[in-house]
Amino acid sequence: MKSIHKTLFAVLVVVTGQLIVGQNYQEIQRLQNEYKKVLELQALQKPTEISDAEKTASSTALPDKLIYSRKDIESLLGNTEKLLEQLKFLEDSTKKMPYIGYDIFTHRDTIPFWQNLPIPKEYSLGPGDEIIISLWGEIEAYDSEVINRDGQVYVQNIGILNLGGKTITDAKKYVLSKYSSVYSTLIGNNPKSYVDITLGELKSVNVHFVGFVNIPGVHMIHPFSNVVTGLTQAGGIDIMGSLRNIQVIRNGQLIGSVDLYNYMFLGQTVGDIRLLDQDIIYVPTRKSTIPLTGRVRKPGFYEIIENESLEYLIKIAGGTDARSSRTLFVYKNGAEPDENTGYLLNASQTTSFQLTDGDSVHVPLKPDAIRFVYIDGQVKNPGQYPFQNNMNLKDLFDATMSAVDLDFMRTIDLTNITVNRKNPDGRSPIQLRVDGLNSDFKLANGDHITIARLDWFQPIESVQITGEIKTPGIYPVNNLTSLVDLLDLAGGYTDKALENGIKIYRDSIQIAWDHGDFILKDNDSLNVLKKTGLVLLSGEVNVPGYVSYRKGDSIKNYIKRAGGYSAFAETRDVLIIYPNGTAIPKSRWSSPKVMDGSTIIVNQRTLSGSSKGPTGWQAFSIISSQAGNVATTLLTLILLMNQTSG
Repeated sequence: MKSIHKTLFAVLVVVTGQLIVGQNYQEIQRLQNEYKKVLELQALQKPTEISDAEKTASSTALPDKLIYSRKDIESLLGNTEKLLEQLKFLEDSTKKMPYIGYDIFTHRDTIPFWQNLPIPKEYSLGPGDEIIISLWGEIEAYDSEVINRDGQVYVQNIGILNLGGKTITDAKKYVLSKYSSVYSTLIGNNPKSYVDITLGELKSVNVHFVGFVNIPGVHMIHPFSNVVTGLTQAGGIDIMGSLRNIQVIRNGQLIGSVDLYNYMFLGQTVGDIRLLDQDIIYVPTRKSTIPLTGRVRKPGFYEIIENESLEYLIKIAGGTDARSSRTLFVYKNGAEPDENTGYLLNASQTTSFQLTDGDSVHVPLKPDAIRFVYIDGQVKNPGQYPFQNNMNLKDLFDATMSAVDLDFMRTIDLTNITVNRKNPDGRSPIQLRVDGLNSDFKLANGDHITIARLDWFQPIESVQITGEIKTPGIYPVNNLTSLVDLLDLAGGYTDKALENGIKIYRDSIQIAWDHGDFILKDNDSLNVLKKTGLVLLSGEVNVPGYVSYRKGDSIKNYIKRAGGYSAFAETRDVLIIYPNGTAIPKSRWSSPKVMDGSTIIVNQRTLSGSSKGPTGWQAFSIISSQAGNVATTLLTLILLMNQTSG
């Protein structure tokens, strides 16, 4: 007995282990599939810049050695951070709206633009600058020297030249005086030799960039740089930094500030502030953050300073577009919840409306105004036409005509022109009658004009009849032509025609008709069938197909001749379809008459049993079973009661 228990326990452990392993394997497969779907979804959501960079990296052979400057690495890091931010924006669509103006420092090509900056007239020479002195004429010489820390250069045969602190103009005069003492051909009214001084490589200046900048610290920048070019070389401004009040500090004193909005959006100069060595560029925090959305040229987050109006904000955003509404939405976010206020402003109110930090502005879409009139009936080009003020009926009719067509004009019933016009009180449209193309009749927006055609030019409606008819062909009909009328026009049935065996089609759909008064319509098609002497058995019979027609035979006899019901037949779901398209189901108490050319269909039994409900025997079996269960229950209760009383 114990061995049997051990065997059962072992089998139970093995089966349970297999189930657990199978479940774990299925779980691992499910997790792997979900992980692949996540990777595919992330690939679809990658920004274009990342996808292009990956394709370039996979198709380009890298050189053996790459040398990057510090600026290149800083720029690469900055761009990488921005791409990562763009990936984060995919998670929250509300972050997609940009902070306006900050891309001026980053969205440019890789060419260092500051290398082409012209030399300012007031540029002072200093340590690190390369000086090129050229001498030509009777005497030719070329000297290239770098100014040392003392502001001096040494030139052979000339001596020491003190150039530190001099402008290019002053340096040229100074060099000419020094060289003239050695070369006499440089002096006089008609000198035979000439000397010139130019700049070669320039010294970089060290400028401190602090505050809300992307890469704070000391940066070596080009000596001709101003605030904008200097910030570009230093990585730009963080979105939390202000673009409206960039401060330049020199020797502990504020020497000026720059408002980049005037430069970027209004085309004004940023001031002629050239950065010098040890200058400090301080970027304070944003003054405000104003979201501007809707139908403006450049939606995004803007910064507004004190005493600037809503009109100025719309102006620097490029103005509104052609589909913008004349009414603006402004929501002011007050310090207290009960101070939150919304405003609806028109264009004239934006000049005096002052914005503060936390306000939000939305320019809605102009609602579509329906300004059309409709014309149909006997016109060359019916349809919808734009409505304009003072439009009359003749103008609209002329617009539908490509050219004057006298023959077409003869087909128009000018005494029967109907204009349906909107009712101002919202009730049913007003119907107006117009006699002639009256140029004095003014149209209203939304009018629907119908121009009638003369009865003489109404098209002839027709039907086609084919098959076992004495004269098949196309016959005219009107709204009163019945099937009997058409059969008379066509000469009646042939000897081979099947009685009531006419298939009628309208819009490619067969119509089930059952009397000769059926009214025919334009483009109906009729086909008179031929006697076949056959009946089609379809569905759940043992031998589906055609059997010969016998007048007076019942549906049951036809099913017997087809081999009887199949094992899957629903014997109470039988349908007969007559040649004229009508269909009658067989019921328990009556059986439809079978005609030549009919189709008998025996449907299949469903999995849940008969759709007609249980048969009589099935109902009796169910009731008997339930009655037996009740009797068994009562006997059990009686036995229990007897045992309790004993």
